[in-house]
Amino acid sequence: MPKKSKLPLIVFLVILTGLAGFAFSKRALISDYLAATAYSPTSEMIKIRSSLGLTNRGTLIFNATHPRLDSRDEFNFDCDSSDPDIAVYGCYTSDRIYIYNIDNPELSGFREATTAHELLHAVWYRLPLSEKNNLIPLLETVYSENKSLLEEDLENYPDSERIDELYVRAATQIKSLPAELEAHYSKIFSDQDRIVDFYLSYIAPFEELEKKIESLGAELESEKAIIDQKTAEYESRSDIFNREVDEFNSCAETAGCFSSNYEFNLRRNELLNTASDLDALYAELGNLIDAYNIKIDEYNSNILHNNTLQNLVNSNSKPEDLN
Repeated sequence: MPKKSKLPLIVFLVILTGLAGFAFSKRALISDYLAATAYSPTSEMIKIRSSLGLTNRGTLIFNATHPRLDSRDEFNFDCDSSDPDIAVYGCYTSDRIYIYNIDNPELSGFREATTAHELLHAVWYRLPLSEKNNLIPLLETVYSENKSLLEEDLENYPDSERIDELYVRAATQIKSLPAELEAHYSKIFSDQDRIVDFYLSYIAPFEELEKKIESLGAELESEKAIIDQKTAEYESRSDIFNREVDEFNSCAETAGCFSSNYEFNLRRNELLNTASDLDALYAELGNLIDAYNIKIDEYNSNILHNNTLQNLVNSNSKPEDLN
């Protein structure tokens, strides 16, 4: 089953020198070397490979798995991706790596982070069982210390793929790792923190939008409560005022209802003051509603922007969703 993400040839002697510390069979090394010699990366993929800061071993596996940037239709075919509710960024299948080709300045680091993610699936596939067993306790420690970050995503994977995915995400999403685990990843990346920075860079717009939407939503809820309260107050006071005006007019039309001109003018001035207060409350309500509507537009704009980015990284989004 493909491993999917929601993410210059070196001479033989140099490669062999860089493999110290990896318990791979000679046959596997030769197989990788032969596969690597057949790889002709595009200029874009060469740039991505360089940016990852790979070691000799990392470079060999990278070249052996023939990473490729795919267009939408190519990617959906290569990665068997068809569910519009699941955004697949890349996949590792049949010892080949395919990356959904998104080159958007706002999602800087997307292709690098996804390529590193899939490359690590290829690395895990190549590790001998004994080394995997040594890494598992370290990975479980990372999981327990970063459960809030990892739990939701890992729940989407079957038990048979959980450790593999944890191995990949530990390297691509977390900087503070146990020393032994850092030493392991250093055999693939010269600077594992740089890989995490790629991940943090491309998820930053999503996180910022999520926080903004949440903040605006809370503000709108609070402001709506104030508007509702002041609207109810205005309507209640208006009802009382209208009754009092009717009573005043009725009394004014009835001989002797007001005992004197003084009483008439006093009551009239009271009603005028009440009308002025109601006008002020109405104006305040208007200003609150105008500000609320502006914030509604901002809220909707952020949701639309978030949806646009989400659709951009989803190869199965409808074409109209990308506009």
